[in-house]
Amino acid sequence: MVGFNPFSNIPGVPTSQQLIDMAFGRASKISIELPSNRDPLLMAKLREIKRIKTVSSIISDRLKSIVNGMPNINSIHPFYRDLFCVMFDRDSYVKSLRNVSWASSMIMKLSKKYIREIRGVKNPREAAKLRRAFYGRVSSIIDDIEEDLKFLSNLIKLRRLPSIDFNIPIIVVCGAPNVGKSSFVKCVSTAEPEIAEYPFTTKNVSVGHIMGPYGVRAQIVDTPGLLDRPLNERNKIELQAVAALKNLKGGIVFLIDPTETCGYTLEYQLNVFKSVREFFADRILVIGLTKMDLASKDQIDNAIKLINYDKIYICSSLNCIGTMEIVEDILRSIGV
Repeated sequence: MVGFNPFSNIPGVPTSQQLIDMAFGRASKISIELPSNRDPLLMAKLREIKRIKTVSSIISDRLKSIVNGMPNINSIHPFYRDLFCVMFDRDSYVKSLRNVSWASSMIMKLSKKYIREIRGVKNPREAAKLRRAFYGRVSSIIDDIEEDLKFLSNLIKLRRLPSIDFNIPIIVVCGAPNVGKSSFVKCVSTAEPEIAEYPFTTKNVSVGHIMGPYGVRAQIVDTPGLLDRPLNERNKIELQAVAALKNLKGGIVFLIDPTETCGYTLEYQLNVFKSVREFFADRILVIGLTKMDLASKDQIDNAIKLINYDKIYICSSLNCIGTMEIVEDILRSIGV
């Protein structure tokens, strides 16, 4: 079962020059097939009118499709809305869509104006002159929205965000780097997790599915680079990215490596845990002590004593031992 990313189908956006070259190039190939004895003035009028219609149709329709293909930020799930605001300026987005929509309408209005004028000319030269004037106006309008097109073209990055189904519980896996988060997701997922990108991470996000007898019971998400160090070490933008996770309803698995072979001391890992626990105070949170295949009894006992938490499991993400028990605990706690 696959979730939904509201940005997965956003349209590609051409540059201003690509748009002009495409439209003017197509119009330059237009010819009028009429008997040779027809009035040259009529043929000139028809040719220039058809060129104008071609240019206005190509550019206006493309601009309109760009606007219509972009999602309404106010109507999408808060998780994706927050991620969008982390990556892009919301006011600039609204402004760019408004400007592109204006350009589409203005080009259609100009085409009607110049077509009316061409129909009243007295010679072919005047018809060609008016068509060139229309081209100039169109080029000027497209130049005016060049920055808007550039801004919107960058939104294609949003296609790579993870696809989430908000109708089923979501379990977030977190902890310091190298404690086995991605391996944990693979252990409890029924198939190879979907790989996606997430703002401000150095690695890809894994989104796995936990299947029950009647279909999907939960999704499990690994968010490397987001919840792997204390939040007081984050800048404002990074905190916004973390805040988006608050919109994922479900539970949290926090993995701790008691052997410290992850490269981080137990003290550091506990600081990360305290930060996450405070930030997600309203969530079901279960701790998994990883690397049980490497940890000594003293290391495990010391970690349990220092953590001083009532929901601690011992597991191995490498061998997938004890991982599903952690997930089952969360699912029971949230009533799944």
